[in-house]
Order: sequence, then structure tokens, then C-alpha cells
Amino acid sequence: MAFEEQHGHAVATVTRARYREVVAFLRDEPDLACDYCDFTTGVDLRERGLEVVTHLYSTTHRHNVRLKVLLPPEDPVCPTISDLFPTADWHERETMEMFGIRFEGHPQPVSLLLPEQFEGHPLRKDFVLMTREAKPWPGAVEGEEEEEE
Repeated sequence: MAFEEQHGHAVATVTRARYREVVAFLRDEPDLACDYCDFTTGVDLRERGLEVVTHLYSTTHRHNVRLKVLLPPEDPVCPTISDLFPTADWHERETMEMFGIRFEGHPQPVSLLLPEQFEGHPLRKDFVLMTREAKPWPGAVEGEEEEEE
């Protein structure tokens, strides 16, 4: 586990094998008392893999802790914390849809935002964006001079 400080907040990088253990410790340790999971999301780091980022907050001590878990691109699986923090349920489902990160042990790993038949993960950097046909603007184009009659 590696610790650093970013913008005045503690940031810990943990392995996926220790993720649940660290989250439970941060929640249960009285001196830390991180009792609120603000968010869980993903980050596409391209060749390095996918990262799960979880932000915990202590309403007692008024401090934040951010956890990062780097997942290999060929196996983007992370343990769920939705049983430790019910607020993580929808965050994990959204992260699953948008980044393709599977949360092992999640009680309801089904689509939250996208239609069931949707293919791909729209927040990944390799996702091909849909385009629409370009149509000419019905007015003068900047830089062109008007024709004199």
C-alpha cells in the first residue's frame, strides 16, 4: 500500500486483494471513522489498465481518504464494497457500465443507465463515438466574403 497527499487529502493506492480489507479498516477504526462512501468510479489509464477510485469521508473527523486500485486491462475485476457501504451499489453499477470493470460479489450487476442491448463501455478511451452526418450551416461561413450583385 502506498500513501501520498493530493490537494490536502490522503490518497492510498492498494491492491485489489486488500481493497475490501482497507475499506473496512477505514470505516471501523475509531480514529479514522470513514463512515460515508462519497463515490466510486473508474479511470481508463490506457495500457496501464483501469483504475477504481473510491472516495471515503468521515462525518465525525471531517477528513477524506481516496483509494485507488489499479486493475490489469485483461482482467478488470475488483471486489465489491456495496455490502460495506450501500451507497457504493449504484456507483459500482455505473462504473461497470461506463468502464467495463466488474465488481465481484456485487448483488445486482445489471445495467443502471444504459439499455441492456448497448455494446461497449462509453467512458473507455478506446470507445468509438457515434457520429452524425455533418450538414452545412445555412448562413455565411466565417472568412468568406459576400458576393456583390
